[in-house]
Amino acid sequence: MKNSPEPARYAVVGDPVAHSLSPLIHNAWMHEAGLDAHYERVHLKSENAAADIHDMARAYSGLNVTLPHKIAALEASANSSPEARIVGAANTLVRNGEAWTAHNTDVAGFEMAMRAVAGEKLRNLRVLLVGAGGAARAVVVALNRAGAHLTIANRSPVNAAALANELAPHAVTAELSDVETLSASADIIVNAASLGHTGASLPQLAWGQGRPFLDLSYGKAAAPALQAAADAGWAAHDGLTMLVGQAAAAFQLWFAVSPDHASALEACRAAVAARA
Repeated sequence: MKNSPEPARYAVVGDPVAHSLSPLIHNAWMHEAGLDAHYERVHLKSENAAADIHDMARAYSGLNVTLPHKIAALEASANSSPEARIVGAANTLVRNGEAWTAHNTDVAGFEMAMRAVAGEKLRNLRVLLVGAGGAARAVVVALNRAGAHLTIANRSPVNAAALANELAPHAVTAELSDVETLSASADIIVNAASLGHTGASLPQLAWGQGRPFLDLSYGKAAAPALQAAADAGWAAHDGLTMLVGQAAAAFQLWFAVSPDHASALEACRAAVAARA
């Protein structure tokens, strides 16, 4: 008697990765679509992550990649999408033969989150972006493509200027100390700084009057910034919509199936609430 083939394997790779909600999202979608596939977490703590991720194509059909390995994921791939090359990082890998093709679905996920909180028309929207690290790169690509008026405030203005020069030459750059003044005229604030991971606090904001504040993080990492924004009168939103959006774009790449965003978002919110 022949053994049944093993389910196709997919995973999220990162360090740390135990907190990731991606298995909750993707395993539910795989079940709903009737796919013979399974999604897991892989904790990769490596000095040569690109080589390790390259070799994972022998065992996995697709990967999501989170911090700190998104640049390594691009380096590990034989081919890459235009967005992955522009952002300079990959968060989704699709296996072709025994090699990876790299994609960046963070751009699509962020665009979905922005439209959910700020409406469909992003052109000429005045956006204040806090942070200029790796998480900000997909944000800058998306906003520059949409025609938003972007200001980047960062602890290091040199890094903010370098990011703008590379990805959004028309963006204005500033220091974190300028955030209170800049926020007075912003239509929306996007927080891409990992404040909750470092113990740093969100700079003082001008009174928000119900304007949207979008944090790219969620759960405990986002809680201090979201609370500070809400206390200053902003309508605070976490990054779960972006998480589900980038996951849906990855799922579409792997299976050519458009999954149910609403059920995944509801499951993620329930999981975050249970952890709290």
